[in-house]
Amino acid sequence: MEAPGQPSKICFLRWVEWMDMTNGINLFERSRYGSVFTGVFWVLQTMQLLIAYNFFIVCTVTSSLEEFSIQFNQFGGILLTFSRLICIQYNRKNLQKTAAFVNASKFHHLNERADVIYTKTLHVAKRLLSTLLAIQLVTIAFWFLQNEYQARQTDVLLPMVSYLPFDPTHWSAGAKFAFRVSFYVANTQLMMVFFGSYIITSCYLLTMTIELRILNGSYATAPTNPDQLVSFFRERVVYKQELLEHIGIIKRQMNFSTLFELVFIVCLLTINALRICMTSSNLSEVALSTSMILIYVLELFQYCWQVDEIELLHELQAFAIYSTPWYHGAQKTKALLLITIRMSQMPLRFVCGGMYRLSTELFASVIQFIYSLVTMLLQFK
Repeated sequence: MEAPGQPSKICFLRWVEWMDMTNGINLFERSRYGSVFTGVFWVLQTMQLLIAYNFFIVCTVTSSLEEFSIQFNQFGGILLTFSRLICIQYNRKNLQKTAAFVNASKFHHLNERADVIYTKTLHVAKRLLSTLLAIQLVTIAFWFLQNEYQARQTDVLLPMVSYLPFDPTHWSAGAKFAFRVSFYVANTQLMMVFFGSYIITSCYLLTMTIELRILNGSYATAPTNPDQLVSFFRERVVYKQELLEHIGIIKRQMNFSTLFELVFIVCLLTINALRICMTSSNLSEVALSTSMILIYVLELFQYCWQVDEIELLHELQAFAIYSTPWYHGAQKTKALLLITIRMSQMPLRFVCGGMYRLSTELFASVIQFIYSLVTMLLQFK
């Protein structure tokens, strides 16, 4: 990793490192404050046991589709967030190793346009990530205001929790408000973990895209001298081998987490589609659920889109090699050419749980499956 005080290239934005420090991930932050915030995170997240208890009770008693969908949205989102956190922490050392590779930029001297490619790619990414952060913050604020308004109107402890393991009726108004504030703080940190885990995965995918673009673009300056051409190809073979190693780390980190996310999105969209079609839900509740669902869906789509781009750039390396004057030293460069072309012809295959290949085709198939499933269930209502 880089020296303390210097921004990490894997993060791109200052607020990404700040977010990494204040939530429970603490992947890049190297100060003692990161460990403190991690400890605070795990203490605050004991509040989520109330959501788990409430969801268990709702599943064991007769409840409406409206109530079940609301509780499922809450509990499912918590499970999804913790699954992402666990996957990142499990692959922590390897992810830090990949971050060190990106920060070092030790192969960027092979392409004179490396800085231009890096800056141009990040320009769009920064705007997108900042927009998504703003949407996330607005959603959190709207959720807090809605719950606080409902709590004061109905004089309950937590509007989103119908069943509690204790009786708060004798609590003072100040004690109830203080309890809700701690619950809001816990959920804010949890939502930042959810968004932060997405940012981390997206940044890793984007950095691999940048490295592949730099590698492919470097073939445009291939020399014609046979001896220089051998050295030219050898350096890029080493570059590609290291890239494949780090791409493999990202694939392993995404393997389980994306499968769980895929299953959760199918269940979430199906249940909420049935809820909207079969019940007269409160407009604010529907708006909040819809905004969160859109965030889940957009994140999955971006994963699929970025993976498609990585695989395309990986395959385009073979065409970049053909554009070089390799024929000037065909005998000397034959072995290196075969190795490079062979590497580019082997598909990367990002998969979910070792079963489904992650791609935009999978995303489209999932949306179509959900539509068919909801249509079928509505026929049997």
